[in-house]
Amino acid sequence: MRNSISLLYTGERGESLQSVRDAVYNLNIDRMAEFAGGKNRATEYFLNVLCAPPSGTADAEYRAEILKDFIASPELLKELIQLFRSYDNLRAENEEMTKEIFRYGVPSSALGLLDCTYEELYINAHFARSVIACFAEINELFSSFEVSSRGLKNMKEFCVSMKESRCIDEVERAAERFRSESAGSYRFTVRCELNEAMESVRCTLSDLSEASKQDKKGIRELFRKKPGIPAEIDIGSSAADNSCSAVTAALGNLSALFSDIALEIYSVFFGIGQELQFYRVACDMAEKLTASGLSYCYPEVLEKEADCLTAEGIYDMLLLTEGKNSDTIVPNDIDMTAPGILAIGDNNCGKTSFLRAVGSAALFAQSGLFVCAKSMRVSVRSGIFSHFSSAEKELTAGDAAGRFEGEVMDIAKIIDSLTPYSLVLLNESFQTTAYREGAEGMKAILDILPKIKVRYIFVTHMKAIFKLFEPGEVTVLRADKYKLVRD
Repeated sequence: MRNSISLLYTGERGESLQSVRDAVYNLNIDRMAEFAGGKNRATEYFLNVLCAPPSGTADAEYRAEILKDFIASPELLKELIQLFRSYDNLRAENEEMTKEIFRYGVPSSALGLLDCTYEELYINAHFARSVIACFAEINELFSSFEVSSRGLKNMKEFCVSMKESRCIDEVERAAERFRSESAGSYRFTVRCELNEAMESVRCTLSDLSEASKQDKKGIRELFRKKPGIPAEIDIGSSAADNSCSAVTAALGNLSALFSDIALEIYSVFFGIGQELQFYRVACDMAEKLTASGLSYCYPEVLEKEADCLTAEGIYDMLLLTEGKNSDTIVPNDIDMTAPGILAIGDNNCGKTSFLRAVGSAALFAQSGLFVCAKSMRVSVRSGIFSHFSSAEKELTAGDAAGRFEGEVMDIAKIIDSLTPYSLVLLNESFQTTAYREGAEGMKAILDILPKIKVRYIFVTHMKAIFKLFEPGEVTVLRADKYKLVRD
């Protein structure tokens, strides 16, 4: 059996990073997702996937292909979610039914144990039939839709291979034979292998048919063969009292075989139902953007060594939660040619929205999603770090010195975690102290970042900091009525 199929990963799964989790919430991506898809498990899963971004371009390209298919065919996504809601529950339901068989312990009588073993066989045969039937349903669904992504094509091709497999057909036909809920409905033919002491070492079911009255046979007569030579035992329902141990062993082996085969097949698609929730939320977000008259694009994602970040017409989706639309949302452009960007402006002039737009777009691009922009070219970042000051307002109350010390410690932790090709997003940091002191302290920090190949964006209204940079050392953007223009 082939390895499991994933709609999110082409290789190993990424590691969930606390720094990215902090960025997701600082950038209010959680609010964007909840606005589009509601506050539910699907949104929670979507955010968890974002917190473990891929380290290369392969997964980003793979996911973008699948997302395009689902946006083009929303009914396909809807139907797959319904199918996999049932599919993902099959194993748990099977295990729960199996537990109920021995709810009151293992039967003490041979006939009782036979009945329980057959019931387990009946459940596992049904499990195998149900798994195979699900693949048939998925295959039938795909026949109604055109898909071009590798991930969905892999699913479709596997379902076709299941349909055409002789082995799977044999399993299905064998499972079909166990539709009666009672062992007494059948006459079993059991093949036993004996050791030198005339003890049964292996019993397998070689045939079964509808039950009929049979002559009783003593167990010794049944096993009267030469040691080591298989003996075929014809056991009628009337002889069950004397030979049900052999039947129980044979049925137990067959039950385990059905279970193993079903689980092996089942594991190929297990987990896809949850992965579909990632695309469900992404499609909900795309639908919200379209309904608001806003466009989006699929960015060109490059390996981290390209170290680029440029976009045209980038905007902050969170503004939709404030009732804005395409007529009132102001897009911006970004071209990070210098190591960093300083965006200056008064409060409520669009600086933070610009930072959110760029930061969320960088994370979305790396995660294989569309971005809220007209066009974008961006490289994978080895890490995304953020610091959003809690004191974005003018100083009014509280321990400013204490808060400043806390901010210094927070940023020190970020610096200790940085790796080459990281992206650092700073929003009004060091506003809790005198502007001159804050500017000098921030300048010393920003000077470190280019030396370790780290890009940064710092939005602030500390005008003093701009005088500390040499021309060309940093790109300066000034906010003018929500439009950030190069200084």
